[in-house]
Amino acid sequence: MLKNYVKVAFRSLLKQPAYTALNIIGLTVGIASSLIILLYIFHETSFDKQHSKADRIYRLSTQITEPDNSFKWASMTWRAAMTIKNENPEVVQATRLSEVSGQGGMRFTLDQVDYFQNNVYAADSTIFEIFDYDFISGNPETALEAPNSIVINESMAKKIFKNENPVGQTLQSGGNREMSLQVTGVYKDVPKSSHLIAEALVSWKTIFQGDDPGWGSWGTYSYVLVNEGVGKEELQVKLDSTVTKYIAPIFEPINIQVQMIPVLLQDIHLNSEFEGEPVPAGDIKYVRIFTAIAIFLIIIASINYMNLATARSAKRAMEVGLRKVMGAQRGGLIGQFLTESILITLISLALSILIIVSVVPSINNLVGTSLDVQALLNTNVILSIIGVVIITGFIGGSYPAFFLSSFQPAAVLKGSAGKSGSKILRKGLVTLQFAISMFMLIGTFVIYAQMQFVRNKDLGFDKDQVIQIDFRSRADVEKWNVLKNELLQNPNITGVGSSSSTPGNGHGKNVYSIETEEGPMDQRGLDNYRVDYDFFKTLGVEVVAGRSFSLEYPSDSSQAVMVNEAMVRRMDWSDPIGKKVNLTGNDSLPSARVVGVVKDFHQKSLYEPISALMFLPSRLNPSAVVKISGDVNSTIDFIEEAWDRTYATTAFEYTFLDQQFMENYEEDQIRGQLFLGFSGMTILIACLGLLGLASYTAEQRSKEISIRKVLGANTGGLVGLLIRDFIILILIAAIPACILGYYSMMDWLETFQFHITPGVLIFSIVLLGTVLVTVLTTGYHARKAATANPAQKLRSE
Repeated sequence: MLKNYVKVAFRSLLKQPAYTALNIIGLTVGIASSLIILLYIFHETSFDKQHSKADRIYRLSTQITEPDNSFKWASMTWRAAMTIKNENPEVVQATRLSEVSGQGGMRFTLDQVDYFQNNVYAADSTIFEIFDYDFISGNPETALEAPNSIVINESMAKKIFKNENPVGQTLQSGGNREMSLQVTGVYKDVPKSSHLIAEALVSWKTIFQGDDPGWGSWGTYSYVLVNEGVGKEELQVKLDSTVTKYIAPIFEPINIQVQMIPVLLQDIHLNSEFEGEPVPAGDIKYVRIFTAIAIFLIIIASINYMNLATARSAKRAMEVGLRKVMGAQRGGLIGQFLTESILITLISLALSILIIVSVVPSINNLVGTSLDVQALLNTNVILSIIGVVIITGFIGGSYPAFFLSSFQPAAVLKGSAGKSGSKILRKGLVTLQFAISMFMLIGTFVIYAQMQFVRNKDLGFDKDQVIQIDFRSRADVEKWNVLKNELLQNPNITGVGSSSSTPGNGHGKNVYSIETEEGPMDQRGLDNYRVDYDFFKTLGVEVVAGRSFSLEYPSDSSQAVMVNEAMVRRMDWSDPIGKKVNLTGNDSLPSARVVGVVKDFHQKSLYEPISALMFLPSRLNPSAVVKISGDVNSTIDFIEEAWDRTYATTAFEYTFLDQQFMENYEEDQIRGQLFLGFSGMTILIACLGLLGLASYTAEQRSKEISIRKVLGANTGGLVGLLIRDFIILILIAAIPACILGYYSMMDWLETFQFHITPGVLIFSIVLLGTVLVTVLTTGYHARKAATANPAQKLRSE
């Protein structure tokens, strides 16, 4: 029976090549797009699943609440993890990681050749008891126990040691602390689907020999492994007890509340609300959005099949009638039509997989994603693919199957059945297609407009043609003034400054005593970083009150600070100039005073409100900014030559400040490009369906058109008559599409503190664009029908 169904299905499909091609192309595009989305979702939901104990590993993160501020950090204090492990039997093990590579990477030297490595962390030896690192050589149980030991990943081993065995060899490490490090192990590269990617691990004892800053120093990623059966709520009770015992006595007297928050390892990537994540976090909302898009694509592809199949019912009505006269049962006819549907779906699936294998590497290169085609072999993905086949094949073909099989033989053979199928259903399905397509177009335009807003918004500083240089070591920092003086000789360089942070990057936070508006000193946690005397001038940041740091005032080096307008508002100062800040914690030493206020600028991304910042003077800082006003390429060549003369053994590396700032939106840009691509696929699938329906509509109304033409109707009027129905459906579809599009995109836009508001222009462009595409798609068949010779159709009447 099944063999006969398949044989007949192949014959039927080959007899109607144009119809078959439209269906296969539409389904192929829909399934391929859905599977690409499935790969994206699989990637986003697979973070940290390589660890066998992932369901028992918690990261200890922080929420800090001040009287006028609140924020969350991914890090925890140095003492927390080990204290919790030692005092609570529910906790099996604990470990800490602290990045030591810095912005410019950590310098390693072998045989007088320098190598720079990012993502280098100090780690406790217990790390391998909690996390699964796949060791190639070395013993994970002892690899980080001794001081001056380091384990490296496979890529770093190949880069530095080539084909030699690194274990037992010694690397010299530069930077703020010169060290000799013995390689004690090599592990396979950590998967990209990890919330923290360590390319090298230095033993904790090496970096922090005897150092213990106490409970008041943050910046450490801390993890605990709990016993089986210990849940988040039970762990939270233990953490609260630790805070009450050790942390609260330090911070509650200064009105600062600290809460330790356990975050399950597998929840970090998609559910993080914390600043300072080691790898940019994802967002569960986007996973849900893309899941909905995948469903939309399958629905649209299925609608195409249903519409085309029911529209062509007249041509298959005689076949159904003859089969029933010959004894065919309705169940057998349903099975036949479903077999055709499943067969088309399987052909489309095979083509889709070929397309995915071909295009995914290009998508990864163009968009910057990390999709893995091998994920198609994952059990969950295979089950999802089976689900796609069932939805598109069975459900998509079910209505045509039940509809066609319901024809009565007598009526069919008289020519009074099977004319059109359900017009109301077809129009409803086409309207749904238009609504989904317009909804996705609205989302695409809003994302694009917001990204343009981000690029073009005045951020309060001059980001254009500004390069940032990160120094590798303290020794390099100390030579900065030599390089600076040489750079200022070039007329194309209009400003040079240095700082410990730059816009788009993080900064420090310390508790200082600061003078309030009423006069008394009050302790506050203040965001701050160091700048030299030319930093604000180089970036074009305006001083709106007082003055900037100046060499004319020798006391500025230790007794002056500057603040931004947001800090003035936070402190409610009517006159900020002269307000005191105790930087040392020693009341016997003179306090620094506010000497100037700079205009607010965006230190962080537009997701965040403008930070209240305090700036401390320093002439030796780890980062430099150089403003170029002339020819960029020749000026960078000049800077590189000057760099090579000053730093003979260190390679010249730089980034453009505007590009670095835009990295804050890298994930949104990737999602926006994916959204654009899938919107295009949605429109393509809808257009294929329209093409088939336009052909059918023109054929069904051919005699009507011929009569109208004989009676004097012109071609333009006849074309408009055929297109009018589709335009009406577009206008109906626009109502739900615009309403849902507006509210869903406003929900996304509100994740930004600064954003656009979608206006009438975006919705008008989408509406007019959809109308234009529809007219172009259906116009060919409409014009062909309107210009046909009426005698050909009316000859038999």
